[in-house]
Amino acid sequence: MGVVYYITIFIFIEDWVGLATSAGTLNAVIFTFMAALSLFSFAVSVLTDPGYVPSSSAPDVERCLMLRSQSSQLRQCEKCARYKPPRAHHCRVCRVCVLRMDHHCLWINNCVGYWNYKAFIVLVFYATAASIYSTVSLICIS
Repeated sequence: MGVVYYITIFIFIEDWVGLATSAGTLNAVIFTFMAALSLFSFAVSVLTDPGYVPSSSAPDVERCLMLRSQSSQLRQCEKCARYKPPRAHHCRVCRVCVLRMDHHCLWINNCVGYWNYKAFIVLVFYATAASIYSTVSLICIS
């Protein structure tokens, strides 16, 4: 993101339009705002715990009786030998079960789960919007 920011602000806008002009300043402020939101969302998604299944987790007694009456079995993780709630999956990288696990993202070096799913989606949205804005301004300015 730093390289894209530097190229957009100091090469495209500064050299072709000029930061002293009103159009250059407006484009620089808009792109800086979008890049800052993207970096903030990145920090939140990296630092937020995705929602690990606690080791003391146990199924609800009423739910257990209801599931047994429907001839379903309670799920147990094969790797950690713990009760696995619905939509929880074991992450082979983190070596722990994650609530509502979507995937383990290499870009944020964290699982995308229950608590950081929104921050990850917002990160993808702002990064895509900032990249599209940079590309459109490159095409329109030149």
